[in-house]
Amino acid sequence: MVKKFASLLSADASYYEFFIKDFESKGFDGFHFDIMDGHFVKNFAFGPKIISTLRKHTKLPFQAHLEIENPGEYTDMFIKAGCDIITFHPQTCKIEKELRYLKAKNILCSVAIDPDIKIEEVFNYMNLIDNIIVMSVYPGFGSQKFIVRSLEKIRKLKEKIRQDGLKITISMDGGVCRETEEEIIASGCDILIYGSSLFD
Repeated sequence: MVKKFASLLSADASYYEFFIKDFESKGFDGFHFDIMDGHFVKNFAFGPKIISTLRKHTKLPFQAHLEIENPGEYTDMFIKAGCDIITFHPQTCKIEKELRYLKAKNILCSVAIDPDIKIEEVFNYMNLIDNIIVMSVYPGFGSQKFIVRSLEKIRKLKEKIRQDGLKITISMDGGVCRETEEEIIASGCDILIYGSSLFD
């Protein structure tokens, strides 16, 4: 069963509480928060205080997607804020060290693969990963055009996971909407992260 997560990046901030309750009532399975610092990506979004405030409105999983430099310095803040899944970009940190730290904290470990990152870069530590986000847009901003070649990454990752007997879910982040969801699911994706399409 394919799951649906809602990203609030494109939402009106004054209605965050409403959207969380609304999407939960519509059958969404969790919420995705893009954490941006203005350095790794040229945009700012969310922080642990906002997430902590929203945490009391739902028991659904919160995923913190750390699109920031030196993410390991802030991991504990997002765990304390109530995040169940933490996502790192491999190029921002010593990824294996950070994943092992999350494992020790009983937090689900996730890695995001940008459009220009090859899937082979995560092969050496897949035994530490619970979730892989394949990005079909470049991190930083919503409403970008869907990159079709990202579907092939999902297919190859799915095959690698199957061959190695691992239990890793694959998410698609970027350009997920009614027009693209069917082919994304057909490629083997487990979790669809809906963003701007929810608010357009």
